[in-house]
Amino acid sequence: MQNSDGLQDDFGPGSPEELSLPPWEQRETYGFLNGLYLSIKGVLLAPGQFFRRMPTRLGLAQPLFFAVVLGVAAAFFSWMWTLTGSSMQVLLQENLKEAVRAPIYSFFGFLFSPVLVAIGVALKAGIIHLALMVVGGNRLGFEATFRVAAYGEATSILALLPFCGSVIGTLWAVVVTVIGLYSIHATEPWKAVVAVLAPTLLCLAATGGALSLLLIGLN
Repeated sequence: MQNSDGLQDDFGPGSPEELSLPPWEQRETYGFLNGLYLSIKGVLLAPGQFFRRMPTRLGLAQPLFFAVVLGVAAAFFSWMWTLTGSSMQVLLQENLKEAVRAPIYSFFGFLFSPVLVAIGVALKAGIIHLALMVVGGNRLGFEATFRVAAYGEATSILALLPFCGSVIGTLWAVVVTVIGLYSIHATEPWKAVVAVLAPTLLCLAATGGALSLLLIGLN
């Protein structure tokens, strides 16, 4: 199927089960913006097909580049929404310092977003892959998991939505990551769920335990 520009509106020729690079990694054919758009569309609307058809052992650079581009865009729009909210607060608050503090923090988040996104994706992929190995769901190696973590950053584009966009993006990222893991590794869905949720639950449990010990110590 072709779109109005004469380019294929899927991830490559052949049957749905054939391996094919994402449009982002075929930018010489699709172009930068169209490759970006089609890859985001695939991750958000058809993550199972997107990751099931994705080949591995091709390197980490292209997925990481995709994640950084989306992360920088999301950070920029988050900064813009913060500026908008701050402008309204200036009219309501007497303390100007408090009103402008959030946009300043958000600006630095945008400024350092390439580094923060790269570190975040690497850490996310490493932790999830370790959990996946524990439950025996690792079939294609670390790069497959890294690709899911990196292309899963497509959900950050939901930061375009004001107020609740980042929250929706975070929740959808969990769903996309779970689907992506069991699709690309061809493993059982429950293993992907455990790999994604277990680190978060353990972190929350550790935080809760530390707070409990602190409260006991204060008493």
